[in-house]
Parts: sequence; C-alpha cells; structure tokens
Amino acid sequence: MATTDTRRVARRDKRRVILDAAAPIFGNEGYERASIDAIATSAGVSKPTIYSYFGGKEQLFRESVADSAIQQNAQVLEVIQELDLSERAWLASLHDLGTRLVACQRTPCAVFLARMIASETARDPEVYRVVRAKAAAPILEALAGRLAMLGNAGYLAVPDPTLAARQFLALIGAEIPDLTEQGTRPVSDERVRAAVDAGIDTFLRAHARPAG
Repeated sequence: MATTDTRRVARRDKRRVILDAAAPIFGNEGYERASIDAIATSAGVSKPTIYSYFGGKEQLFRESVADSAIQQNAQVLEVIQELDLSERAWLASLHDLGTRLVACQRTPCAVFLARMIASETARDPEVYRVVRAKAAAPILEALAGRLAMLGNAGYLAVPDPTLAARQFLALIGAEIPDLTEQGTRPVSDERVRAAVDAGIDTFLRAHARPAG
C-alpha cells in the first residue's frame, strides 16, 4: 500500500514539475515556437515522459494555460469570499471587492495569460473552453453566490445572480483596457479606483434595492 501511495505522489509531483516548466516556455515562446525538447530539458524529464503524461504538445499547452489560470484565480476566489455581508459594511466592501478584483487582473502574469489565451483561442478554441471550465466558471459561481447573499439580505435586487455577476465583472473592468492601453501603460491606483467605482455605481443603479 505504501509503495502504491508513493508512486501516486511521485506521479503527481512529476506532472507538477512538467507544468511548472512548460508555463514560462509557452509564455515566452508561444505555442508554435515552444518545443517539447526545451520543456523536457527544463523539467529534467525525457520527451517520452511528457508524452506519457499529456499525450502531446497540444494537450500540454491546454493544461498549462488552464493550470496557470487556476493559480492566478486562487487569489481571486479568496478576495470574493472576503466580501463583507453586514448591513454596516457591505457597500464599502463591494467597492473594495471591485478594486481588488481588478488589481488581480492587472498583475503582469494575469495580463500575459489573458493575451496568450486570446491569441491562441483562434488556433485552438478548446483552449478557451478548458480555461472557462477550470478557472472562469468557479469565479463566476463564487461571485454569483455572494451577490445572491446580498440579495437575500435585502441590499440588492438580483433575480439572476449569475447574470448580475457577469455584469459586475464587465462593469468594473470596462475602462481598464483603454486606461492601461491593454496593460502596456502604467496608471495610478487612484485612477483605477475611480474607474472601478464608476462601474460599481452603474451596477448599483441597476441592482440596488430602494431604501425602505
């Protein structure tokens, strides 16, 4: 039994090593220029080992992108769970949530990952579907759940929490691409916060319950 468990751990560890080696190579070289030879060398494994775990370059790329997105989104999920639902603090906390979510999206790794997904989806639409299932869907579900709680508490009107979550994410980031010129131009935190607050104000005009 111990030997079987050890083998399973070793297999998971080797898979992790390969994914960690593949991410920067795919990121720097792109799909077409990245080679299995380079990834194998960086991971310290043989090419047949990579094929035995992932089947080929295409599947390795898909799983590498999805894995990078999951790692990036771990912080996002934590931020969403920290939304304060109390009557005293929910509104300020909602604005803080918007700012922190945009900050997560503006990290160099997140910007680079978004570009890579956008550039490679035309070549392989499955890249987008994999990332959506493994990373984007859990975030949307978590945010919809918190907005539903605000609705149940009487602060928001959200008959469709998933739609409200989509709208929230779209509105807080609406100005960011233009402000940052797609992540290539530095922008002050104050300007980003103003853009996020404007998006949340628009969201609240649609979803806030009238007082009383």
